[in-house]
Amino acid sequence: METLRPEQLRKLFIGGLSFETTDESLRAHFEQWGTLTDCVVMRDSETKRSRGFGFVTYSSVKEVDAAMSARPHKVDGRAVEPKRAVSREDSCKPGAHTAVKKIFVGGIKEDTEEHHLRDYFTQFGKIEAVNIMTEKNSDKRRGFAFITFDDHDAVDRIVIQKYHTVNGHNCEVRKALSREEMNRVVTGVEAQVTEVETVDMVVAVVMATRVVAMEEVVMTITTVVAAAVEETTEVVR
Repeated sequence: METLRPEQLRKLFIGGLSFETTDESLRAHFEQWGTLTDCVVMRDSETKRSRGFGFVTYSSVKEVDAAMSARPHKVDGRAVEPKRAVSREDSCKPGAHTAVKKIFVGGIKEDTEEHHLRDYFTQFGKIEAVNIMTEKNSDKRRGFAFITFDDHDAVDRIVIQKYHTVNGHNCEVRKALSREEMNRVVTGVEAQVTEVETVDMVVAVVMATRVVAMEEVVMTITTVVAAAVEETTEVVR
């Protein structure tokens, strides 16, 4: 049953709340799109003052989709920003809370064509562009692609799911951050991503994400470098 799907897939983060919004008024608004199993406005532990955001959890993923399709939302007369909730495990990853419309798809095999990517990822939202990356001076594929959607929610749905199989092959999917977005993510680190592959960029990414597992370091750097490569390639074209 869909109600048994993991809670993380059924939860929305609601940002931009009025300080006057209560659990009750938040619930009253979002239960229009389904049954809520939980609803909370986050508050300061000492002052009990609202922190300006909250979470709502639905009984099914379909209800979450319905609420996101009904955007924009207003609660207590104020426009709010609902997003798919990010797990604690993923919240420290680069760009985890950044709204982007493009994904990086790694592990693309030689026999995977554009239509394979479109056929699979169109279930998450309307696709605007699919770019399978190739070497500059040949048609040799580089093993990854970028897909752009018309809505950031499609990207959020994809990265939350984590595991994807395209044309019979498992692939790695992450948000694709532009240079400007990556620079904003690297908070407190004086790093400007001005070149595709530099030691400074690698160090900055590792420091900013506080990654300790080598596998995570490699995957993080791969994603950022790939995004930078793709942007450079577009400029060259």
